[in-house]
Amino acid sequence: MKKRFIRIIFLLILPVILSGGFWTSSASALTEEQSLLGEAWRIVNLAYVDDSFNHQNWWFVRQKLIKKPLENRDDTYNAIQEMLASLEDPFTRLLKPEQYNNLQVNTSGELTGVGLQIALDPQTGELIVISPLESSPAEAAGIQPRDRVLKIDGQSTSEFTLDEAANRMRGPVGSSVVLTILTESNDQPQEIKLIRDTIEINPVYAELKYGPETGKIGYIRLSQFNANAATEVSQAVESFEQQGVIGYVLDLRNKTFMC
Repeated sequence: MKKRFIRIIFLLILPVILSGGFWTSSASALTEEQSLLGEAWRIVNLAYVDDSFNHQNWWFVRQKLIKKPLENRDDTYNAIQEMLASLEDPFTRLLKPEQYNNLQVNTSGELTGVGLQIALDPQTGELIVISPLESSPAEAAGIQPRDRVLKIDGQSTSEFTLDEAANRMRGPVGSSVVLTILTESNDQPQEIKLIRDTIEINPVYAELKYGPETGKIGYIRLSQFNANAATEVSQAVESFEQQGVIGYVLDLRNKTFMC
């Protein structure tokens, strides 16, 4: 009876042992691209705030995508983006290496480039200047807000994403870049050669506004959340308090890049 009991226990455990061995063999056979997809899945699996993963079986999502033919890194990035899109969460997304590098630059408080704050026009998709940064090569060259950047080193900006355009304007100190600029006051574009330099990013613009009905209002525009932002906002608020403001407007509009 005792031997029979042990035999039954062994038969029950055997499938678990075999499935464990099979899983180890299968996991070790994953390609580099499948492993990257699996790592992205694992990070979300461990840290995501919604235990239901948008009311879906998160393991099945992994299994479905890992069976896709991932022949190169772009295929893997597309699969990861598809996986994250299933969460329907705008704050959980993939940053490719180029995008992550731009994030680091924008939040560091300093960059080497021409000193432009740029964005894509939401209506036309054109690359436009939000403003030149103070004491930058772009400001010295006379580039103005609302100027359109048509080309970078002779290549049309319509071919670039915002990340790509920013990267092409950045570069080592002392190197040059030629921008083809179209201003609102001129029908003909002009080529401007800029020498890149080290630019300190001031993300805060502050202005005291006054109305007969509203009184003194402190206007603060925060264009970037970078290493200097907290100090600059604090200084602006302190200055406004000394001037007796009765309220504030904090402007967080515009998705822009520094370059």
